[in-house]
Amino acid sequence: MVLAKQWVLKNLPIPGEPFNFDFTDPECTFELIEKELCSNQLKDGELLLETHYLSNDPAQKFWISSRDKNYAKGVQPGDIIPARGIGKVLASKNKEYSPGDYVSAKTCWTTHVIVPQSSVKELRKVDKDKVGKLWWYLSVLGGTSLTAYFIFFHYAQLQEREEDYGKVYLISGAAGAVGNICIQLALNVFRASKVIAIAGGPKKVEFVETFGENVVGVDYKDPEFKKKLIQAAGGENTVDYFIDNVGGDILEAGVVLLKQKAMLIACGAISAYNDPSKFMFKSYGYVLTKRLVIKGVLVTDHTDEFPKALERLSVFLTHGQISVLNSATLKDAVGDNFKNVPLIWKGLFNGINIGKLITEVKKDE
Repeated sequence: MVLAKQWVLKNLPIPGEPFNFDFTDPECTFELIEKELCSNQLKDGELLLETHYLSNDPAQKFWISSRDKNYAKGVQPGDIIPARGIGKVLASKNKEYSPGDYVSAKTCWTTHVIVPQSSVKELRKVDKDKVGKLWWYLSVLGGTSLTAYFIFFHYAQLQEREEDYGKVYLISGAAGAVGNICIQLALNVFRASKVIAIAGGPKKVEFVETFGENVVGVDYKDPEFKKKLIQAAGGENTVDYFIDNVGGDILEAGVVLLKQKAMLIACGAISAYNDPSKFMFKSYGYVLTKRLVIKGVLVTDHTDEFPKALERLSVFLTHGQISVLNSATLKDAVGDNFKNVPLIWKGLFNGINIGKLITEVKKDE
C-alpha cells in the first residue's frame, strides 16, 4: 500500500482569468489530497505507477481549462491534473509490463497513479540503462524534441539534402524546451545560414548564442526589440521559416521578416495563455501579400511515428547534433516539496527555465 499525493482541480478556472495559486484561498484552482493505493485495487490490464519526473508544458493550461473539443477535454473538479511524466511500475496486472519497468506515461500531478487498461496503450517503455538520466526521456528524447523533429521533417517537409541547406530561420521562445532543440536541428542537421533566436533577457540571449556563431539572439524585453530584430535578420523579407512558440506581439513582429512564400509554423502561443486577446492575429494582410504558408503543429497527431522519430533523435544525440547540455531545468518536488508542483509549473509562464522545465518527484535510484 502507498499513500499517494495528488493535485486535483478544486475550482474551474474562469475563462480569461489567471489561475489562483493561493492554496489557503477556498477559490484556489488546485487542491492537494492524499489517497491510499495498493496492488489489490488493480483490475485486469491495469498498472500502479510511481512518478519520478513530471513534464511542465504550456499546453497543460488548455488541458485543464479548454472546452474546445478539437483540442482537449477539459478537466472537471476533483479530477487529477494531467501531465506527462516518467514513472516506475510498482505492480502490474498487464502482461506487457512488469514491476521495475520504467515508462513514459500520463502520470498526472501525483506521486502514484493507477493506469487504467484503456490508457495503457499510451505508455512507452524507456530503458534506464541507455541514457545518463531518466529525465532525458522528457527533454532530448521526449515530447518537446519530438515536436521539434516533426516541425522540420513533417511540417516544413525538409530533408537532409542540398536544396534544404542554408536557410534562414526565426525561432521564438528559443531558450525554451522546443525552441532550443529547433536551433540545434536547424544548425546541425539542416546547416542553417542564420538562426535569429528570440529569448527573454540577457542570460537567455547569451544561452541561445552558445549553440553557434550563426545564431543571433534578440531580447524581446529590450525596448528596441522590433528594431533590433530587423537588424539581426538583415532587414525585412529575409526569413525562410518562422517557428513561433509565443504568439502575440512577437508573432506580429516576426511575420514582417518573412520572405515571399515563406512558411510560418505555429507551435505555441504562451504569451496568450494568460491574455486571450493576444490570440488575435493582426498581420493577416501579410499572409495574402507574401503568399505565406501557415501550418499548425500538434505532436500528438504523429504518435504512430514516434518510434522512428526517437531512433533518429538518438542518432542526432550520439553524433552531437543535439545536446543534453543545458537541455533542461530541474526543480525539486521530492517528499514534502511535492506541495510546490503547481508553483513550479506556474514558473514556466514566468520564464524561470532554460530548456525543458522538469519537476523531480523522486530521486534516481
